[in-house]
Amino acid sequence: MDCWWYGVVKRFDALKEILHLLFPMVLTITLELSISVVDTIMLGHYSAQHLAAVGLASSLWMPIGCFLIGVTFGLTPLVTRHLHGRQAKLVNLYMSQAVGLSVILGLVASALTVTILPYFAELMAEEAETRAVTVNYLYLFAPALPMLALMTSYKNLFEAAGRPGLPLLVASIGLVLNIIFNYVLIYGKLGFPAMGAQGAAIASCLSLYLAVLFFFVYDRFFNKRPLFTRLVLKYTHKFGILLGVGAPAGFAFAFEIGLFSSMTWLISSFGDVALGAGQIVMSYVSFLFTPLMAMSAVAAIVVAKSMSKEGPEGAKQRIGIIAKLGLGYVFVCFIVTQSFHDVIPLIYSSDQEVVALAASILVISASYQLPDMLQTIYTGALRGVRDTRATMFAFGISLFGLSMPLGFWLSHYSPWAETLSLRGFYLGLGAGLSLLAMILITRFYRVINRDM
Repeated sequence: MDCWWYGVVKRFDALKEILHLLFPMVLTITLELSISVVDTIMLGHYSAQHLAAVGLASSLWMPIGCFLIGVTFGLTPLVTRHLHGRQAKLVNLYMSQAVGLSVILGLVASALTVTILPYFAELMAEEAETRAVTVNYLYLFAPALPMLALMTSYKNLFEAAGRPGLPLLVASIGLVLNIIFNYVLIYGKLGFPAMGAQGAAIASCLSLYLAVLFFFVYDRFFNKRPLFTRLVLKYTHKFGILLGVGAPAGFAFAFEIGLFSSMTWLISSFGDVALGAGQIVMSYVSFLFTPLMAMSAVAAIVVAKSMSKEGPEGAKQRIGIIAKLGLGYVFVCFIVTQSFHDVIPLIYSSDQEVVALAASILVISASYQLPDMLQTIYTGALRGVRDTRATMFAFGISLFGLSMPLGFWLSHYSPWAETLSLRGFYLGLGAGLSLLAMILITRFYRVINRDM
């Protein structure tokens, strides 16, 4: 009886630890995504052409930005193990590496954004004004990329330390500032000229720089238990350990975003109705994906922490709890999506053709939410044990080796191509995500059992 009660208490403590991290992180990611929604709404009321230009610019810089964000994911398992393993001074070394890596890779990304990406923008934009606005947006947004990586590093640091409240506060302040900056610079208020998309780019830059400044000032001058106390200069250019863990995670994240960007381009060949339906599905699925992103981040933290304090059994217990939470969440999402698949698209469009096609795709998308949840959680779990290279290869094989070829065949060459149309791409995506989930789950338990 005592053993039974002890097991219940341990599971309850683990659940409490997970929920303590999960709820603030869900809110943080939601607020961060809301910045993009605010940009879209405010630019949509300014000019459809400027809105299209920013959409094109975002599809170009986003894979680069996601690689930068993914690289900083390597910080989470390193910091977590040392903070909870009583080697807190090593956090300064890893954060110094993160600063150097963020600045160097961020500058490279900025250079690519102002030299190569404008060339692709000119090829893809049909109208001259759209091309000009897109290129100007890229020029003005480029300086924000180093700060995007550095802000994510600080966010990962505080979440790894079990203090998700500050990232939530910074995200809230950032959203408010972004709304104010957008209002002033897009529409031309308080004596500023109306700048449209260029104003949105400047607003994003200012918000990111201020977010990093807020993290630094708080941790340096107001935090009673500061985390990053000293910049160790020699480690700002010796970031091999962090890069070794983070680069594969960055490529995996970029692969996933690249797949969805590629799907947008492929869907466009079916016409404007198909593109509109695809955008509706993408927006809705991205909204549902927010809690899963938080679960992935929590999985990385609790696995790294439990491996340093309790060993593999503790890691298995916590991943089991997160997977059950994820299962409950996707079950609710499945019921809602299946029940209201013909109503949800009406929120986005009144075009009956677009709504009907989007509704049929939503039925398919609801079916692959389970493997999507599993691959997301176990990606985080593998990041927690610093096994990111296998994840990178798994993403590449599953998404580009199966999803895209199968989806293209189903949509264009299969016996059912005429009936399926672009729905074939989503069936291919479901197959790729299922394969990916199986690979990552198998890999995680193989790594864990090896450490027992």
